[in-house]
Amino acid sequence: MIKSLSETIVHRRKTVFLLYILLACVSIFTINKVNINYDFTAYLSKDTQTRKSLELMEREFGSTETISIMLTNAKDGEADELVKELSTRKGVLIASHDASADVKTIDGTRYDRITLFLDDVDAIAFYTELEKDLDAKAGMADHVLGGSAPQTIKLQNKIASEIPIAMLIAILVVLAVLLFTSHSFLEPLVFAVVIVVSILINMGTNFVFGTISFITFAVCAILQLALAMDYSIMLLHSFFEIGESVEDDRQAMMLALERTFMPISSSALTTVSGLVSLMFMSFTIGFDIGMVLSKGILITMICVFTLMPAVILLFSKPLKRFRHKPIPLGGRRLGALANKRGLRAVVMSVLLCAVLAAALMQSSVRYTFTDAGINAQSDSISKVYGSANSVVVLLPSQGTREDYELQKEYLRRIGDISHNGKSVLKNAAGMVTTGEAAIKTYTAEEVHELLSSMTPNGFPFGIEAIAGFLKSSGYEDGISAQALLEMADSLSGTFSAMGLMGEEQKEWIKESREAIVLAKRMFESESFSRLILTLDVPIQGEGSEEVMEQIISVTEELYPGKETGITGLMMSVYDISHAFNADLMRVSLITILAIFLIVLFSFRNAVIPVILLLAIQGAVWINFALSVPTNRDVFFMCYLICLAIQMGATIDYGILLTNNYVYLRRNLVAPGQAVEQAMELSFPTIITSGLILFFAGLTIGKLCTVYYIYSIGLLIASGTIFSLIMVLLLLPALLVSLDRFILRRKN
Repeated sequence: MIKSLSETIVHRRKTVFLLYILLACVSIFTINKVNINYDFTAYLSKDTQTRKSLELMEREFGSTETISIMLTNAKDGEADELVKELSTRKGVLIASHDASADVKTIDGTRYDRITLFLDDVDAIAFYTELEKDLDAKAGMADHVLGGSAPQTIKLQNKIASEIPIAMLIAILVVLAVLLFTSHSFLEPLVFAVVIVVSILINMGTNFVFGTISFITFAVCAILQLALAMDYSIMLLHSFFEIGESVEDDRQAMMLALERTFMPISSSALTTVSGLVSLMFMSFTIGFDIGMVLSKGILITMICVFTLMPAVILLFSKPLKRFRHKPIPLGGRRLGALANKRGLRAVVMSVLLCAVLAAALMQSSVRYTFTDAGINAQSDSISKVYGSANSVVVLLPSQGTREDYELQKEYLRRIGDISHNGKSVLKNAAGMVTTGEAAIKTYTAEEVHELLSSMTPNGFPFGIEAIAGFLKSSGYEDGISAQALLEMADSLSGTFSAMGLMGEEQKEWIKESREAIVLAKRMFESESFSRLILTLDVPIQGEGSEEVMEQIISVTEELYPGKETGITGLMMSVYDISHAFNADLMRVSLITILAIFLIVLFSFRNAVIPVILLLAIQGAVWINFALSVPTNRDVFFMCYLICLAIQMGATIDYGILLTNNYVYLRRNLVAPGQAVEQAMELSFPTIITSGLILFFAGLTIGKLCTVYYIYSIGLLIASGTIFSLIMVLLLLPALLVSLDRFILRRKN
């Protein structure tokens, strides 16, 4: 079957080549059809508190966003004038500027903060238009805008400007590595054609998913380049080797395809198995990354088997004409270390001790679940006013007095929660605080006092008359502010005729009614009340988890068995951190089990997969253990992605070396000579593939400024180095030391 398939690929190479050119051209256009998601919460499991609360808030209150505007050295009254102007802008629910909380003077510079609450509007489009209008406003004070929408746009702009440059530099670096280790000066050209086409097709076919995450979009192309390049190297070098004894290039290519089908397929399978493990995470961004990268690996493998033969045969003559001797890389010398018993013992002892120490240090690795701390340092508004840690709570309410009394008790209980000896509750906004006057029930005495304050000559009716009027209107126990204003509005004609109400009072009633309507839209729905809690506790880190658990506990105690909601960045971090341990265990076990079975099937020996997994898992442990002495936090997605990639991809190096060693031993070569020759045969491919993955990760790490992305790149780069060390130093020593268990020949 493989033979007939190879013949078909070679004979139909021109048709295949044209088909791929067409697919690449179509993919260029479909890339723009892929939507990029910048919202982490969209990937939370549906049963998490954050996801359920966001869906509840969307259902009850619609989409709401917040944008902050900070003015520097604004003129007197400029902030208030801007608030009035913005209040009439379409999409603005509330524009606020508190003279006590929003005005600060630091080192002689005055700062004014305006907060906009948006209602059912496209926040990105609103922000873009607002920024343009403010910039064009004559005499406008210096200003900056903050909030989730500006941060999303900054993220979009960074990725749009940095990723193409990173991709270009990664391609140039990879081509330089290939040129350094190649057999022909034109080899990089062949590789470039195949890998660029496969990347375009992978990116273009992402439209079938509709939406992919920004992390997937940013790293997948570069990682596809790095992870799948060795497939091309295997096929081309096999073609050159067979071409030494077979004159017909087409025949040589058929034989090369037959020879490399199993090793390339096995290599792709181990890489995909690591990536597929990400798809079992409860945090579904892992599914997103795993699916897209796995698809990319498989597309590259298919391109190598089908497109690359056409490209090689097209350039076969110039490839041969520009052949050169590969630079000797000294693989045999490294193999000699394992051949010397004393050195072998030292190398094994040092590296195995390092693996053991790193394994013990894994429990001390600190994980971070957001880059909020880094954003706060770079956000000029946060530097002036501090970073606000807000938690939004949704509580069941029908707007009754009992409901509001229970909410007051809820806030009192939240105020009792302490961290470092002081209450964590800095501020609370809701109808029971911000709109307290609107939900208050006014007695006849209070109504009389209020009406008397509005009439210069005093209200002519006494308290008894007002009480009787309220009782006859159905308000025997008191009247709410909203009902009182509606009643005053309906009686405005009568009051005006009596000289008790002028235009100023009418305007006050109108403004008060509008304020109540806005407050209710902000904090009240038909079935729920919304409270916005500002907490004096870190979003993550010391005390944050304990505080979050106490808030959840208070909510469950006061509203047992009822639907409630808690959301915010602190809640998201809590949900993600609790899912992380299960995700880590799941990804690790699936990756290890899949690789164990693949290697076991390939070698028919249970010792070999144990040795290979020890070497690569040891490299993973060392890579992340270094974060402990350097006091560095590890972003949780970095660990899972790097674990899957490092295990799935770099184990190929160990498989290649072990395969060559076993082959030589079965041909009766002594263990010492076998390990030296195996290292000589394997080293060029291992070092080439390893350097490509290292430089790809380093390029992402050094050229990208987005925390989520550059941290993945740096960890992949360092992980690749440790994998190379373990494969090139520890694995040869283990192969020789455990030779009698590895090779069990039958007489």
